[in-house]
Amino acid sequence: MCVDLFDLNTGTMLIVLILGQLTTGILVVSYSARRKSTAVNVFLLSKLFQLAAWIMVVLRVVTPSMILKIAANGTLFIGVALELTALLILKNSYTKIRKKAYIGLLIVCALVFIAVAASYTGESARIAAASLVGAVLMAFPVYVLFTDGKSSLLQRVVAAFYGVTILFLLCRTYGALSSDITMDLSSSDFFNTGLFLLLYLVMLGGSVGFILMDKEKTDHEILRAASLDGLTNIYNRRNFVMRSGEAIALCIRKREEISCLLIDIDDFKQINDEHGHYAGDAILIHFADILKKSLRSYDVFGRYGGDEFSVLLPETDREESIRIAERLRKAIEDSWAGTDSEIKYTVSIGAATIASDRETNIETLYKLSDDALYAAKMKGKNRVFHAHAHGASEE
Repeated sequence: MCVDLFDLNTGTMLIVLILGQLTTGILVVSYSARRKSTAVNVFLLSKLFQLAAWIMVVLRVVTPSMILKIAANGTLFIGVALELTALLILKNSYTKIRKKAYIGLLIVCALVFIAVAASYTGESARIAAASLVGAVLMAFPVYVLFTDGKSSLLQRVVAAFYGVTILFLLCRTYGALSSDITMDLSSSDFFNTGLFLLLYLVMLGGSVGFILMDKEKTDHEILRAASLDGLTNIYNRRNFVMRSGEAIALCIRKREEISCLLIDIDDFKQINDEHGHYAGDAILIHFADILKKSLRSYDVFGRYGGDEFSVLLPETDREESIRIAERLRKAIEDSWAGTDSEIKYTVSIGAATIASDRETNIETLYKLSDDALYAAKMKGKNRVFHAHAHGASEE
């Protein structure tokens, strides 16, 4: 006895889709019960629209109605658009311009479908229009997810799920216009059974993918918070020491000199007292931004604490470290901090250079540069002072 695996009852497949939408919605609600997220709320709303759309499909199978067909397709369009919008929001890719463009596209697609469905040009034209509209609505978000320069493998796999659906919908559009196959969802031929199975897989893959992408984003934010200073968005002390250790180990293997700068904002307490902590925070952010733009890609820059910052300069000798330090000092001296009242400030820099060997570590470099920084402060501030490894110091 031969069993046709694709000989599935339409009603059964619709019930499976309805229960699947309901189940995934419950799982997402359970997952996000303690978290407030716009992306999650939009995703749940998309599931609600899709659930309503499939219920309408069941009703239209029982009681055929053109109005019900149009309403079911329109509701499904909105649900799909909201689901993909939730993914864009999750990836911080849903800008105001994209929002306006996508809403405009949704309105145009809905009007085109209504015009085709209401023109009584035939069932094939309506099915082709519905399939094409679905593909067009999915194309833009999927393109954004694929071309995102910071996309993870998970993000690309999720986008691929929707990409396959786009291809299938385009094939359905072509098939509805050029073949004798019955494309109506009430039929149970091979093509429509395949469509139902694909919709189920996309529903499952999209829901699981959304939850995993949300968790991936949360994990990234936790790692970022543990690695970076919350105010200046540069390495915190712990991560600076760790990254410096890696850079020092490389210099030891290559037998290269290594330098360290310790930088302190002059009279920072006085600035806070006179202008307030808001102005002080603005200066710290301004200072960090200036240095990030001025340093080399392989330099290690971190906030050591308060208004004290450190820069590790791999493969940098004494002369080069002094040139870099002086360039940084001058860049700060020539700039204004962007607060409510523009503030001028200066920095003092202590520099140290040593020939790397097995005993080299960040603590030794920090001690030498700290001594040099103290000397720079004692000599009048707003200057660079360089320390030798043997303790003697000079400007």
